[in-house]
Amino acid sequence: MLFVATVYYVKFPEMSRKQAESSSKERQEGKTDPGASRHGNFINYYQFHPAEERVRQLPCGVWRSSHPDRKYVVLDIGCNAGDLTFALHDFLESALSVDQPKEICLLGVDLDPILIERARERNRRPDRIIFECLDFLDEDRNRTLAKYLRRFEKSRFDVVFCFSVVMWIHLNHGDEGLVKFLQKVCSITDMVVVEPQLWKCYRNASRRLRRLKGEEFPLLKTLKFTGDLTMHIERILTESCNFRKVTVTGENEWKRRLLIYERT
Repeated sequence: MLFVATVYYVKFPEMSRKQAESSSKERQEGKTDPGASRHGNFINYYQFHPAEERVRQLPCGVWRSSHPDRKYVVLDIGCNAGDLTFALHDFLESALSVDQPKEICLLGVDLDPILIERARERNRRPDRIIFECLDFLDEDRNRTLAKYLRRFEKSRFDVVFCFSVVMWIHLNHGDEGLVKFLQKVCSITDMVVVEPQLWKCYRNASRRLRRLKGEEFPLLKTLKFTGDLTMHIERILTESCNFRKVTVTGENEWKRRLLIYERT
């Protein structure tokens, strides 16, 4: 996903004591507030959600390839500056080496060109990891993804990771957009990993956008998929995408779980 945002500290000519205290509190909370973004493309995202914490959630015995004689091909949607993409590559290389040694080839995509450039500059494995600037909801995605898969003589990815992505799809494209996104993801993979965000994250994202940029998520009030997003996403994956549950992980430090599903 999905991510450029700058933290803006607005300085007013005159501030009441209450305003000053509030501003000071916000500055003190800077380490836990990444700022505001419409698409989740935070430039400093991994300062708040370390990649290692995501990897610790992942189980080791569920990763399988429908073509064991070929390379294991992975897509990371909303890859940001690549920190988690690199960690996922190392994790899968280790997890798959036990019973089926395999070369892991990973494509990271994000709609933010600045983040993609940063990821490319830091990429120490260009032979195995590639980064592309891509809006997954844009129809042009098909050409990029199909071209990548053809390199490995595959029609689908072995696994697609969607970390901290679905909330931003949901906020900007509504319930229908979320369904279409998950349907498209499932159509191009044999396994999917989805990290739903809590409903309070929706409210926080909206609050920060209003406070720092004076903007709104116009579709937020129209959403019918509210509350426990895990329940809604699981229903979409099983009923609309014909996928079945592999496992649901325990919570990480920020109270999120990973939903792991596979093609039936």
